[in-house]
Amino acid sequence: MRDSQRVSLPANETPRQPAGTPDAAARQRMRAIDTLLADRGQLFQALFLSAPIAKALVDLDGHVLVANPVMCALTGRSADELAGRHIDLLAHPDDPPVGDLGLLPPPGEPDLDPNLLLDGERRLRRSDGTELWVVQTHEIVRRNNGEPQFVVLSLVDVTDRRRAEDDLVRRAFTDPLTGLPNRRALADRLRHAVALSRRRGLQVGLVHLNIDRFRAVNDTLGHEAGDMLLSQVADRLRWSTRVEDTAVRLGADEFLVVAEDVEDLDGLRGMAERLLSVLDEPFVVLDREITLSASVGLTLGSDLTPDDLLRQAQSALNRAKADGSRARVEVHEGALSDDDVDALQLEVDLRHALDNDELRLFYQPIVHLADESLLGYEALIRWQHPTRGLLPPGAFLDAAENNRLTSKLGAWVLHRACNDAVTWPEDLRVHVNVSARHLAEEGFSELVAAALEESGLEPSRLELEITESTALFAAEATLHSVAVVTDQGVTLALDDFGTGYSAITALHRLPIHTLKIDRSFVADVVAEPATAALVQGLLQLGRGMGLQVIAEGIEDLDQAAWLLDHGCAMAQGYAFGRPAPLPGPAAVLIGEVTQEPAEDVAGALLPDALETPIVPPQRTAELEPPRRVVLATDDTGKFGLFDQFADEPDEY
Repeated sequence: MRDSQRVSLPANETPRQPAGTPDAAARQRMRAIDTLLADRGQLFQALFLSAPIAKALVDLDGHVLVANPVMCALTGRSADELAGRHIDLLAHPDDPPVGDLGLLPPPGEPDLDPNLLLDGERRLRRSDGTELWVVQTHEIVRRNNGEPQFVVLSLVDVTDRRRAEDDLVRRAFTDPLTGLPNRRALADRLRHAVALSRRRGLQVGLVHLNIDRFRAVNDTLGHEAGDMLLSQVADRLRWSTRVEDTAVRLGADEFLVVAEDVEDLDGLRGMAERLLSVLDEPFVVLDREITLSASVGLTLGSDLTPDDLLRQAQSALNRAKADGSRARVEVHEGALSDDDVDALQLEVDLRHALDNDELRLFYQPIVHLADESLLGYEALIRWQHPTRGLLPPGAFLDAAENNRLTSKLGAWVLHRACNDAVTWPEDLRVHVNVSARHLAEEGFSELVAAALEESGLEPSRLELEITESTALFAAEATLHSVAVVTDQGVTLALDDFGTGYSAITALHRLPIHTLKIDRSFVADVVAEPATAALVQGLLQLGRGMGLQVIAEGIEDLDQAAWLLDHGCAMAQGYAFGRPAPLPGPAAVLIGEVTQEPAEDVAGALLPDALETPIVPPQRTAELEPPRRVVLATDDTGKFGLFDQFADEPDEY
């Protein structure tokens, strides 16, 4: 802060001559000064009003006395609007209050409002809400006796210079092609993430992606098409990451996502799977559809330096691309746990799972919230591995993707679900999850038609579930397949609604029949007002568009009651039944020959803690109301318990 300049305004009277007689020249100079000072008010006013920079006279408490025309033009307010207002009227609302900065005047200077002491560059706000940057200075005007009278506040507009500087900084830390942060920005972001994770006791995860065979795109379609493709990849990564995560373009066809607050390796794998699912939908470049895959390297840690984390992620990516492999996900060995599945062996085993009849379908009930009456089931795939036991989908879908088996698994699920559903009462429907890649493949609509024809299931009893990303990025092939199957009478459900993509756009792109509100919202709907407001808005949106709405992941009666009170008609979750196989002959027999509760018939076979799954009755009981059966059996008819999979996500 520079020293204030002392400006004295003497009285109107001509000052007395000092002792002694000056010479004639000195007397002439003194008379000229006296004449000038006699008209000092008009002189000061002329200089103040005609100053080429913004100026205002402000009292010591920070209230504007008068402002010159340049100040009015700079702030967008008239002189009358500024007069009498406190100078903090110009402060930018996003900046901390000046009073909190602890500014003090220099020793011997009068106490001034802190807004007057803030000399230097600062951000202000115009009357129209736009921001401007100025260099502020102040001068204290004093009376003859040295008493401070008011302050002359000066503002020099430096907005253009500041924007140019910000633009240079942004260019230095931004990839010009994709708009993502670049490698230079990554270093600062990663240091911040590591420091924050240590304070919170969590870990930082890195997802290092490399687009497979990207060079073939450049060689075939040219570099312009390659640039367009990279821009689309960047957009999908940007839209599908959390607010606290950062997607970075490292260069060429390599991207990296810095994930903060990751609890464990499973959480990081789940994030990688979501990112890869976003890239599954074909891209459209120069009127051509391009299907991509990506190899991924993962690493996790909190006690490592940023450089070490980057080296580990690169090492994992190199292993994923070894021997020309594609669409592989590798984790750095330091982050692997002892019980991680041997990915290579699992891929080999999965090739034989279909031939050896090792795949299973579990069904989770979908109910009417008002009376818990059964409306249908969602089909969920499981793998009965010969040595590893019953595996949830998260344990082997990556292996399926790596071996291009996703479509074969999808076809098996579709045929099996239709054949099972045709044995249920005619008012029950079956929901089948469809991957983006499978939906876009040629022949998908014919596959659906064949499954319906072979099973005899009415098309209106089949609902295909897709994710928001599939709907949002749907290419022409996908839109055509959807149009064909929906024309047959099959309906379409949008799964995980509201979890991070452009949901409204997705609703307009495809003929959606049902919205499924994601379990992450339902979990907090009772305790978190913000989440409750969001879910209420999603319910209103669905009803307003004439869509059915299903709330997923309901685990207790409080959540069910809240959703029912706010107009949600259908629900799915552990509160109404866990995923379970179809009943075997023994369970059906118990349901048909006795009216006693099945747990009383089964006796000691069932532990007290077993929750009751809902299973569909046989076709002979179509006219009876849906019944609850507590026995779950495997495909051999033997009684089995499936609570060990209660925490697994219910997804295809």
